[in-house]
Amino acid sequence: MNALQSHDYVHRPINGVDHCRDVILDRFKALKWLSAGSAAGNAYDLTDAGAKAFEALGVDLNATRTLRRRFAFACLDWIERRPHIGGALGAALLNAALRRKWVVQDLDSRALSVTGIGRREMLTRFGLQG
Repeated sequence: MNALQSHDYVHRPINGVDHCRDVILDRFKALKWLSAGSAAGNAYDLTDAGAKAFEALGVDLNATRTLRRRFAFACLDWIERRPHIGGALGAALLNAALRRKWVVQDLDSRALSVTGIGRREMLTRFGLQG
């Protein structure tokens, strides 16, 4: 099964964001964009390559780091039992994906759908197969 099949991204409201984020968390680790953070074992920081990649997406890392929430960590989804990227960095990634129309949100829930341009961009930028 490919990482970007449409049924993977059209979710129930409870876990609408999580599958996409856990696939991306795995990919960011493989690309060596994340490094172990200084806090608990589930915390992450960005490598230089990761910082460049997020800046290329239009993420203001300085502003993201100053938010009151943790910067980046593996957050266990209680339904899927897999970690996804949580914290300010995960939220910034979601906001960038929404702003660029890579994903669209259902008006009545948290459910997301990946658009055609989103599939192309995730393949080009992250190497995720559609």
